[in-house]
Amino acid sequence: MFRPGHPRFSLGYVPVRLALTAFALIGLLLAAAVAVGIQYERHRLLASGAPAAGSPGLLRGLSWPELVAAFAVLLLAAIGLVLFGAYRNYRAVTQTFERVKSLMQNILESIPTGVLTLDAGGAVSSLNGPGERLLGLRASAIRGRPVGEALQAVPEVTAWVLDALAGDRLLQEHDFALTAEGARRVTVRAAASDLRTEARQTDGLVVLLRDITEVSRLEAQLRRSDKLAALGTLSAGVAHEVKNPLHALGLNLHLLQAELVPGPPNGNAVRGYLDVLRSELQRLDRIVENFLRFAKPSVPEIKPVDIATLVERVLGLVAFEAADDGVGIETHIDPGLPRILGDEGQISQVFLNVIINALQAMPDGGSLVVTTRRDGDWAEVAVKDTGPGIAEAVLPHVFDPYFTTRPSGVGLGLAIAHRIVQGHQGSLDVESHVGSGTTMIIRLPLSGPVRQSEEG
Repeated sequence: MFRPGHPRFSLGYVPVRLALTAFALIGLLLAAAVAVGIQYERHRLLASGAPAAGSPGLLRGLSWPELVAAFAVLLLAAIGLVLFGAYRNYRAVTQTFERVKSLMQNILESIPTGVLTLDAGGAVSSLNGPGERLLGLRASAIRGRPVGEALQAVPEVTAWVLDALAGDRLLQEHDFALTAEGARRVTVRAAASDLRTEARQTDGLVVLLRDITEVSRLEAQLRRSDKLAALGTLSAGVAHEVKNPLHALGLNLHLLQAELVPGPPNGNAVRGYLDVLRSELQRLDRIVENFLRFAKPSVPEIKPVDIATLVERVLGLVAFEAADDGVGIETHIDPGLPRILGDEGQISQVFLNVIINALQAMPDGGSLVVTTRRDGDWAEVAVKDTGPGIAEAVLPHVFDPYFTTRPSGVGLGLAIAHRIVQGHQGSLDVESHVGSGTTMIIRLPLSGPVRQSEEG
């Protein structure tokens, strides 16, 4: 985009001025050759005694030295024309280059992104104004110096740039907390890329530095808003779930009191009320337990887990329920899938929750297909049902706590499964269209989750 355009009038890539100058020089040389030929013919005729009437008058009166001098003047004039044309072209190219250079410099100084360039030897070749302000350095002070020496004031950036310069050009973007001009703390996101010549040869490194302080603040604010919204939803769900058993407890306590006050109680009635009280208390206990499990899942006990064996074990647990509902189970298990590192109990709970959710989507029968495979560094388990599918408006809320489309559902099964998978640094995704069933895709890293101590 910065390459200068060709002259307005040109013959291919040759400017017309240069072409005309070359044509004029060739014409002069041809004229000189014709004059020399005529003079030679005149002298030959004179030497033979024949009259030279046919010779031009100008040439008839010129001697050889005079003719050579005239030709020399013409040649010098032609050379002068050529040199003048070359000088004009040189000036035009130089001015175009300076304009392009100035334009590029203005662009680099005008964009809000800092640009740091290094040559093939790792020395700083340029740093624009925004980069100076973000790094707190001066381009004039660091230009030409090795990057390890030039960026001593920002050692964390130096280490990252040296890794990129050493050959790891595919480094992901990295965020740094730096002190910019004015002692202002900023968050800078850095990205590195090869600096290449027109021949596509690596000639250094270019580092882009972006101030994302405001973006980070807005992202943190959005995360807090999401957490507050999730907390509100969770609180409303817990209140709703707890309200029903509390109402049942209050009603049965009232009936029990009415049974005891007038006289001797009816043993069967009292036992019935006590059974209801016990049942509702157990229900309350399950609600609180599920809430705690979602809010604060247990720390995973990392060990090798055989995904294929785990899937077959979970399918064995639900086989009778699936048969009662008229659901056929089809499996495609990859026998070569390596073991993953994870918590066997938690991963088993994920498979159980997802498969039960799929079975509950097919109360009138259908087909359940479970597929395991390896996808690069990930183990993937896909659970597909032939139920009615999920509406597009509902899809974003599938993993929300206490969100359910079933009257008897609690809405924590998929939320807990999603939380466990996230704790294993995996992903749980849903693909669904109304009328064509739903597929839940569980992806877990083969290397296992990073322990909390390693993350800190």
